[in-house]
Amino acid sequence: MSTPDPYAAIAEHYAAEHDDWDDDLPMYGHLAERAGGSVLDLACGTARVGTALATAGFAVYGIDASAALLAIARRRAEERGLEIVLEQGDMRRVSSSVRFDAVFCALDSFLHLGSTQDQLDTLEGVKDVLEPGGILAVDVFNPTLDRLAAWDGLLRTQGSFTDAEGTTVTHFVSWEVDPGAQRIDALHIYDALDDDGHVQRRVSRMPLRYVHRFELELALRCAGFERIETYGSWALDPYDGEGDRLIAVATKP
Repeated sequence: MSTPDPYAAIAEHYAAEHDDWDDDLPMYGHLAERAGGSVLDLACGTARVGTALATAGFAVYGIDASAALLAIARRRAEERGLEIVLEQGDMRRVSSSVRFDAVFCALDSFLHLGSTQDQLDTLEGVKDVLEPGGILAVDVFNPTLDRLAAWDGLLRTQGSFTDAEGTTVTHFVSWEVDPGAQRIDALHIYDALDDDGHVQRRVSRMPLRYVHRFELELALRCAGFERIETYGSWALDPYDGEGDRLIAVATKP
């Protein structure tokens, strides 16, 4: 039995919300330049990162489990005249006849992996499709105790944006945190207000499993990676444990 796509109901809103969001793109451009060659955008979603890299001239492949997000990615690549190979697949079972110089797993996508075994399966699969000397970058939020406590059980406004039809949409998020399982049950609510004042609501619930620095580093080492670099921001500032991001860049021997 297939797993329901948590993005199916919210895909267009998710895409519109991230249309102009580019804070991490300079980092991926820098890492792609450092690696050279081809890039795999792992759990690519709408291929926000992959599209930027393809526009910059890199050979880009993308894989994602969500058919709804991939449909948007394909449409946007076609509209921009970009040749991006996009395939539907499970990142826990990455396989490809192509070998990549870099693999990027952006903006918390790694947290969809619900167990240590899922993480190791993914990392080992990534190592197999990387060229020797190739790099993997994983970007997740930094799960500080104060952030987890502050957001647990709180309905907060993530932001507002305008969708493709010009409708104002507000995105609300609520977390239920289970520290023992390192699990977050994330509820996403998108409220679109039409011209008549009626609210159209779309809802999605997503289980996430957060990771800490040394846990992530150990998983990378167990999967066979070396030269693990850990950063605390998209500007690649050194990780000090207090920033918003936890970014690991690791190299295949």
